Amino acid sequence: MAAVVLRAAACGGAASPSPSSGGPAGTEGPGVSDEPTAGVTAGPGESSGTAGTGTAAFTAATTALDALDSYAYSVEIQSSGAGGASHTLMTGVVVNKPSKASSLEQATIEADGTKSGETGIILIGDQAWLRNGAPTAPWTEVPASQAAIFVQTFAAYRPEQMFGIYFAGIGGNFADAGSETRNGVSATRYKGDEAVGAILGAIAGVQGTWSSDVWIANDGGYLVRSEASATA
Repeated sequence: MAAVVLRAAACGGAASPSPSSGGPAGTEGPGVSDEPTAGVTAGPGESSGTAGTGTAAFTAATTALDALDSYAYSVEIQSSGAGGASHTLMTGVVVNKPSKASSLEQATIEADGTKSGETGIILIGDQAWLRNGAPTAPWTEVPASQAAIFVQTFAAYRPEQMFGIYFAGIGGNFADAGSETRNGVSATRYKGDEAVGAILGAIAGVQGTWSSDVWIANDGGYLVRSEASATA
């Protein structure tokens, strides 16, 4: 048996303060944790389970986070099987206004819950700082000739990029499952149909029984959370 889980979550506000909660890296912030839902209920004029309604919402969500002043996010990738288990956690903060800045922390979560292989990066404008090791390790400025490469590389781990790769092109396979609160945000939940399994399986290289859900903010249309998991 093998299982793989990919989860991404983001939360922010159009006029929110910086969500950083400790140190310049800002690895934690409001809304990035998994919070209890308020229950799936259809809103005015909605019907739960309407087929193929996610296309427009998913396409818009790939860029809607850019309209927020700032947001915090987390991305988790987990897998287990005969070859062992792995759990990667990426957390960060993106600031769009008044000036561009972002941070990313990546770590491997061991079976006992401890972190290893921690790496952090801070981007402010066209400058970058890198940290390897524990959170107490010093930050080292990246030479200007290499900073642009870091900016481009780490942007690929932001939730809208991950969402664009795995979900945006298959919005037509997701049905409106009603409104609920996720990560403290009022959102519309979209549930993937059986065809999503074959599509995501081809991308992730894992065929099996897939389940997938996406939550898009009712106000602002940005990604709040997306999940995909498979047992093969």
